[in-house]
Amino acid sequence: MGRRKHIRTILFALALMLALPGMVAEAKTKPGLAEKKKAVTAGQTYQLKLKGVSRRAKVKWKTSKKTVVSIAKKKGNTVTLKAKKKGTALVTATYKKKKYKCRITVRAEEKKQEQAADNPALSSSDVALYYLSDEYKDYITYDSSHLREYRFRVSGTKKEVRDWKISGEDADFFSITEYGLLQMDWEPAYTEPCVTATVTAVLEDGRKLTANVQGYSEGNIYMDTIFSDFVKKYITSDMTEKEKADKAAWYISATSDYELYNDKWTDIFLKGKGDCMASRCAVQVLCNYMGIKALACMNYDAHGQTLVFADGKFYLVVTGYNEPKPRSYSMYEISGKGLEELAEENHIDLNYFYK
Repeated sequence: MGRRKHIRTILFALALMLALPGMVAEAKTKPGLAEKKKAVTAGQTYQLKLKGVSRRAKVKWKTSKKTVVSIAKKKGNTVTLKAKKKGTALVTATYKKKKYKCRITVRAEEKKQEQAADNPALSSSDVALYYLSDEYKDYITYDSSHLREYRFRVSGTKKEVRDWKISGEDADFFSITEYGLLQMDWEPAYTEPCVTATVTAVLEDGRKLTANVQGYSEGNIYMDTIFSDFVKKYITSDMTEKEKADKAAWYISATSDYELYNDKWTDIFLKGKGDCMASRCAVQVLCNYMGIKALACMNYDAHGQTLVFADGKFYLVVTGYNEPKPRSYSMYEISGKGLEELAEENHIDLNYFYK
């Protein structure tokens, strides 16, 4: 028994020696908060610990401004804090009647700041451009209110534009530079007065901004002015369709000279000259403007012929004679076999006139 008691005494002494350094160290560590100052962002949680005390120590935690920093969870010497909004709050830990304080500064939520500062937008969401060919600049005056080109810009973000794109069925009427300058490359036809497309700015982060684009022809707008003036001056409400078509043929022959190899019908009205192809197409367009169905005969040998449907009958209008103005013209009714042969030779579908 004496020997066993001696062994227990030795083991206890050894255990005491091993534990003594830690006990001494703990006794020498004074209580204190892990940090006395801390900056956090609104929305974040943060743990604050009172060091130098047991994890199960009875520590009282308090915040000076619950609307800025609230206490989410308390457990012994550790507290979990919730940063709620921008401001400053003093968090106090009380242990054995002694107080330990940490000043918490809360910044505004970074995500909201970023969203407020990053709201990209194009300088315009709807742009109209107008085109005038160099050929007609001596005949048509620019409308100063019409845009020839437009420079798109992006605001509300620090992100750069990675690419500018044009899409849509009429996209080939437009071009855009790598810095967002939109231009028209040519004009739409008179029968297609407005062309449309979509401009897209692709930002470096992949986001896309779009704008609608319309394109018009100054020549087409001016042509409508010529036709409107013609109607006001020469057409009356009591005239038959045949009389209106006859007046159109007269006007074209009286105001334009013959010019070989110039088949542009627009030149008949803008430059006052053109060949027989130009004349027959000019009759078609002017009649169509007045609501009269007409088709130019496109056979090469159908010199100056335009088929017109007026007052329920077919007429063949012939213009474009190789003469100085005022030139002669003719208009006569056509039906039966003659009409069928004319339609076949010029690939005209007569059903068009009955629709």
